[in-house]
Amino acid sequence: MSHPSPPWQQPVAAAEQPVAAAAPAAPDLTPSRPVYDGRLGELYAIYLRHVVLMLLTLGWSRFWGRTRLRRYLWSHFAILGDRFEYRGRGRELLIGFLLALMLIAAWGGLMWLVWIHVFHEKPMASFGAFDAFTLSVALIGFPLAYVGHYAGLRYRLSRTRWRGIRCWLAGSAWSYGASATFLTLVNAITGQLLTPVVSVNLARPRIANVRFGTLPFAFAGSAGDVYGRYIGYYFLNILAWGLALVIVFAAIGGTVSELGVEADDIGDLLAHPDARTIVIAIAIAIAAYVLFGLLILPLRCWWQAYLFRYLVARSRAGNVLFATAISTRQMWGFMVLNYLIVLLTLGLGWPWVMHRTLRLIARELWIYGAPDGATISQPASRGPGFGEGLLDMFDVTGV
Repeated sequence: MSHPSPPWQQPVAAAEQPVAAAAPAAPDLTPSRPVYDGRLGELYAIYLRHVVLMLLTLGWSRFWGRTRLRRYLWSHFAILGDRFEYRGRGRELLIGFLLALMLIAAWGGLMWLVWIHVFHEKPMASFGAFDAFTLSVALIGFPLAYVGHYAGLRYRLSRTRWRGIRCWLAGSAWSYGASATFLTLVNAITGQLLTPVVSVNLARPRIANVRFGTLPFAFAGSAGDVYGRYIGYYFLNILAWGLALVIVFAAIGGTVSELGVEADDIGDLLAHPDARTIVIAIAIAIAAYVLFGLLILPLRCWWQAYLFRYLVARSRAGNVLFATAISTRQMWGFMVLNYLIVLLTLGLGWPWVMHRTLRLIARELWIYGAPDGATISQPASRGPGFGEGLLDMFDVTGV
């Protein structure tokens, strides 16, 4: 079976190779792929039990249900013939959630004190203390979601073992959250023109700070490498949306003409809209956005597949290299079908999405070489004692 060429592999001409007898042996770059042998029926049996217990316990059993799902998925995913282990516990997730809840309660108390002692003489019409608290939580939730993403990744890695060796994540979750917040806001201000900078600079700490025992990962990506492709995608996207709008307005104009409606009548209707007109206009706008969003989605999948291939190829773990040849069509099938599965099943399709995700990784990820176990030892850090409280509070997470 064909597979991508190993990244960073530089061919050396025979005349340039050293002839010394003591020359070091070339690293073994034998290609292999992960193996996922989980079964959707078994995964659903765990998930449905998880849903039933959540209903009976008003949601408090979700920490243990999530742990059981992870143990199943980890144990059915193998690299180089060895399966992963998940050592997390439900009570650790519960503790993390309770700590995040206490943080929100403390923030609410602080906001209440500020409202009482600072704004007691400045009442705001139709805007009370609860409104101020809700707005402030939404504002701090934006950066804290990024902090939670990084802290959640640190927890999951610290509870993951392969060949008995713990994984972990270095770096600061708060620094990552501050950087992610700043880059996201600047990118929004510049009309998404800095997307390659955001993507590469947020991927770097998530990859370069990963450790397998004492073996560090490395990331050699640069935003400049992908900017040319992104600029093409950016302006093609603008052109596609422009054409879509022209088609929509032309279709609406033709329909209005056939119905014999005058332009003045439309102007009067828009100038004095009733509730029915507003609802119809919103429905048409949403339908047009969804329809043309789906039609233009292949263009987005083209960019996402390219970026994913790039990030994977620029990552390594010691002498172990990675590559993938995921295509635009595969990315389309992954993104669209996963979205439809979750939407049409009202969330009950999450096990199917997880199952499809791991199958895609196992099918499309290539690993070149193997880590040298003799040079890897157990890390000194055991990771955090609790996990994912901020992520559970400020983000909708799966497994």
